[in-house]
Amino acid sequence: MRKSDVDIVSPAKADSDFIIDVIKGLFSSPKFLKSKYFYDKRGDELFRKIMELPEYYLTRCELEILNNHKATILSLLDPGEALKIVDLGAGDGFKTKILLNHFNKKGLNFTYVPVDISQNAINSILIDFRSNLPEINVAGICKEYFSALKELEKSCKKVLLFLGSNIGNFSNEETRIFLKEIANAMASEDILLIGFDLRKDPDVILAAYNDKAGVTKEFNLNLLHRINREMKANFNPDLFEHSPYYDSESGEARSFLISKISQSVEIPALEMVVPFKEGEAIHTEISKKYSLKEIDLLAGECGFQVVRNFFDSANYFTNSIWKIK
Repeated sequence: MRKSDVDIVSPAKADSDFIIDVIKGLFSSPKFLKSKYFYDKRGDELFRKIMELPEYYLTRCELEILNNHKATILSLLDPGEALKIVDLGAGDGFKTKILLNHFNKKGLNFTYVPVDISQNAINSILIDFRSNLPEINVAGICKEYFSALKELEKSCKKVLLFLGSNIGNFSNEETRIFLKEIANAMASEDILLIGFDLRKDPDVILAAYNDKAGVTKEFNLNLLHRINREMKANFNPDLFEHSPYYDSESGEARSFLISKISQSVEIPALEMVVPFKEGEAIHTEISKKYSLKEIDLLAGECGFQVVRNFFDSANYFTNSIWKIK
């Protein structure tokens, strides 16, 4: 019988971290909103649509890698020892299930620990596994990554998953801080499986963030809808334009919401009025693309050694296995 350490609960209205970050971001110069807040219930639905778009190559590439190399990944694990497979930023767990199904069929002794700041995402995983994979133990955690890792005993052998291109959503400084914290949370026997979107044709990259159907635009604008829903603000999303661009020198794809007119937005619940000039931007997302040399250097700087890189057939993406030095 499958066990769960988390009950299915209703997501909160507007949590305090969200409020604090919205205030900080909208009164900064330049303005910004953190991309982690894309993922409320509506945001989760929109991102699932994005993953199916023809322009969004990232999911297809990673699915190919996990399907083709799941046996090799399993061969790097000790089948006789209980493991915790910790899925940082689990989302709906769709890609991870490729590994979990294979591991389960081959008799690996593990507990799946999905970690996500979205309670909706954790709830969805729990419901899915209870119905479709009841033989797999699941212990979901709805917290920030490092708060979740502190709950796990360092003595327990872990496989940490950081799939997708989530590492690209951090600034250079944040990336190094994050990875060093991950290294500190790992024992010498633990492994990290981490995804990197690789540098490629700039037109291919930009199209992934500016699809013809406008789903990514809707995904970004959902941030404004979320503030309206949870903080009773009066953002008019029609007065903002989704504007992505890709800098091939830095490898950074960035997304912005641009105010089409001079306007003021009221957030009565916070007793705030936020002014916007015509053409003023809110930075919503960064997604860095890496070369293999950059990945090697990053691993070394943060206390890791690269064990192996796995690639899709187009060499657009890599899932890299790291261990601490």
